[in-house]
Amino acid sequence: MTDSITEAARAVALGLLTHFQRQADQGLIVLDEHLHVSDVTESLESRLSPETEVRGQPLLTLIHPDDQMAVPDDLLIRLHSGQDAHLEVRLNTRGVPVWCELDFLPVTPPQPGVWALAIVRDISPRKATEQHARTLEARRDALMEVALDAIISIDRHGRVVAWNPAATRIFGYSLKEVLGQQLSSLIIPHADRDAHQRGMARHQQTGETRVAGRRVQVNALHKDGHSFPVELMMKPVQIDGQQYYTAFIHDLTEHFEAQRKLREQALHLNLMHEQLPTLSWTTDPDLNVRMVSGQTLQRLRLDPRRLVGRHVTALLEGGREQDVVGAHLSALAGQRGRYTQRLHDRVFEIHVSPLHDTLDRVIGTVALAHDVTDSHREQLMETARAQVLRSIAVGAPLPDTLRLLAELLTQLPGVIAAQLFTVHAGLLRIEASVGLPDDLLQLFTADVPPHALHPAWVDALAGQDLTVATLEHPSAWTPWRVALAASGLRSCWLFPVPDRQGEAPGLVALYRAVPDAPTERLSAAVAQAGQLMTVALEQDHHLQTILTTREETLRTLGVALEFRDYETKGHTDRVVRLSLDLARRLGLSEQQQDDLRRGAYLHDLGKIAIPDQILLKPGPLSPDEWAVMRQHPVTGYEMLRHTPALGEACLQIVLHHHEHWNGGGYPHGLSGEAIPLLARVFAVVDAFDALTSARPYKQPWPEDRALAELRSMAGRVLDPTLVDTFIGMREETHAGTPDAAAPTTAPDEER
Repeated sequence: MTDSITEAARAVALGLLTHFQRQADQGLIVLDEHLHVSDVTESLESRLSPETEVRGQPLLTLIHPDDQMAVPDDLLIRLHSGQDAHLEVRLNTRGVPVWCELDFLPVTPPQPGVWALAIVRDISPRKATEQHARTLEARRDALMEVALDAIISIDRHGRVVAWNPAATRIFGYSLKEVLGQQLSSLIIPHADRDAHQRGMARHQQTGETRVAGRRVQVNALHKDGHSFPVELMMKPVQIDGQQYYTAFIHDLTEHFEAQRKLREQALHLNLMHEQLPTLSWTTDPDLNVRMVSGQTLQRLRLDPRRLVGRHVTALLEGGREQDVVGAHLSALAGQRGRYTQRLHDRVFEIHVSPLHDTLDRVIGTVALAHDVTDSHREQLMETARAQVLRSIAVGAPLPDTLRLLAELLTQLPGVIAAQLFTVHAGLLRIEASVGLPDDLLQLFTADVPPHALHPAWVDALAGQDLTVATLEHPSAWTPWRVALAASGLRSCWLFPVPDRQGEAPGLVALYRAVPDAPTERLSAAVAQAGQLMTVALEQDHHLQTILTTREETLRTLGVALEFRDYETKGHTDRVVRLSLDLARRLGLSEQQQDDLRRGAYLHDLGKIAIPDQILLKPGPLSPDEWAVMRQHPVTGYEMLRHTPALGEACLQIVLHHHEHWNGGGYPHGLSGEAIPLLARVFAVVDAFDALTSARPYKQPWPEDRALAELRSMAGRVLDPTLVDTFIGMREETHAGTPDAAAPTTAPDEER
C-alpha cells in the first residue's frame, strides 16, 4: 500500500513538472527534505545561471545574493509542519536577475526527494510597474515638499486628500488638521462656498467647468480668520475611476503689497519730479519721449502732454540736433552723455544716462536738465571781463576796448542793450553801443545835452549813484522817450562812472524791457565795469599824451632842420599834410598813415651831417658834393633804426625817398615796386613841394607847371600811378588857380 502511494506521489510530481514545462512565465522546483533541488522544469532551468548544476544544490544558490536574506530562517520548519510559504525574490538568471514569486507547497505525505514544491512565477513586469509608481510618487512628494505654492488635492466630496508644506505655510493648517476635512470649510470664504459647491456638482454631472486650466484671482481664508488674495489654477483628474481635484494656489499678498508700494513710489517720484527745479524726461530706444516732468515745464510754458511721444529733438528747441542725438545714443550704448542747450533766455546743461529694466538691460534713456543760466552767464562775463582787461593791458584802441565792455554789460540778467558815454562840456558823447535799436541809436550821432533825453540823465550827470529813466515819469515826451517806447523797452538804468578825483567823466546806460531797479549784485557788477571804463579812459588819456609828445618830438626834429636853411621853412608841415591827403586818397590803413606821417617828419634827418657849404650852396653841386649829399638817407636811417617807437615802414621812407622808378636814384638804386610803397608816396609829395617851394638854388614854381613836371617825371623818377592820383587830387582842390611867374631855373634833381 505504501509503495502504491509513493508511486502515486511521484506520478503527481511528474505530472506537475510536465504541466509547468509548457508555461513560459512559470516553472516548478522540487525540493527534498533539506531544501535542496531535486528537480526543476527545463524552461526554468534554461533561464538560470549555467555555471553550476542546479539539481542537488541548496535553494539559496538559486536566489540572488542581495535577496537571500528574504528567505525565512524557519522555512524548512514551516514546510515540515505542513504550512505554505510565499517569497518574492530575484533568481540568478542569465543576464539580468529576474524578479520571481515563489509559492512553497509541502507534499503530504512527504516522499524521499519530494518534500515540497516551489511554484515559480515571473513578476518582473509587475515589479517594474511598482518601481515606476514609487518613482513617480517620490517625485510627487519631492515637488509637493519643495513647491513654493500650495498644492491641495480633494476627492469628489470636497475632502482634503493631499496638502503640501507650502499650503501649511500659506493657510496655517497642518496636514494632520486638514486630511479628510471639507476644503470649503477651511480656506474658502463664507460668501464663496455655495458657488464652490455648485461648481463641483456641475462638473461631476455635466463635465463643464469654468475655472479648470485657467488662472483666476480669488480671496482665500487663513486659519486665523483673515482673508487674502490668491491666484488659483484647478485641474480635475480621474484616478482608478474616482474623481479628484488638484489646486495650485499662489499667495498674492506680497505681489499686491509690492504693487501698492510701487504705485506709491511712482506717485511720490512724480510729485518729486514735478517739484524739482530741474527738468527731466525718459525716452524709449527710438528716442521718443515717454515721460517729462519738473517745475521748469511751467516756467518754459511747455505742455508735457504734447511732448510725450515726440522725438527728443523736439523737447527743447534751439539745440544742435547732433549734440542731442549723440548724447542719447551714447546712453543707449551704456555710457553717459552731456550737452548744453539754450531755450528762450535760459541755458540748460543736460546729463543723459542709460535707463535699465529689472534684468539690467538698457531699454531707453533718462535725462536731467539743469538750469545753468546763472553760471553760464558768469562764465561769459568772466570771459568778457578777461577780454576787456587784455585789451586794456595791450593798449588796444579805446573804441575797441569800450565795445568789449559794452558787450560784457549785455551779459547781465535782463539787459538788452548797453551804451557807454563820455562827458564833454556837459554833453554826452557816445563811445560804444551794443544792442540798441536804430531808432534810439540815431539820437546819439552827435553830442547830446542830457535834458533833451530824460530828467534821469540830468540827475545821473549831477553825481547820483544810480538813476532809472522810465516811461512812467511825468516829464515831457522827448524823442528819446518816444523811441524807447516804440522799441519795446521800458526803462534805462544810468550809472555815473567817476574818475579818481570823484568827478564823472563817463556814464553807463543799460536798457531793459521792464521798469524795475537793479539788484545790489547787479549794481556791483556795473560798478566793476565802470572801474574798467575809468581805467581804459585814463590809459587812453595817458597814451594820447605820450603819442602827442612823441609826435611833437618827431615834428620838432624835422622842423629843426629848417633853421639851417630858412628857405625851406614850412617844408616839414607841408609834406606831412600832403602825404596824409594822398594816403587817404589811396585808402591806406591807419597804421600806414601813422608810419607815413612819422617818416615825413624825419625824412631829411640825415642832412644834419651835411656841411653848410654843401647844404646851403646856391648853385649846382659838384660830383664830390653830390656824393656827400647822397649819403643823408643812409645817415638818417642809421640815426633812427635803434628807436623802438619807429616801425620799419617809417625807416624805409627815410632810407628810400630818393629812389627813382627807373632805378636811377639813391642810395641803393632800387626801381619800380621794389621801392617801398610809402617811400614812393612820399617821393611824389616831396618832389611837388620842392618844385613849389623856394630853395637856395631856385625860385618856387607855380602849381600847374609843377604838376606838369610831375607828369614828365612819372615813369622815370616817380611811380606813374601815384602821380596820376596826386595830380587828380590837386586838380580837384585847386581848380582855376592862375599861373605864377615862370621859373628861371629848373632843378635836375631835388637835394
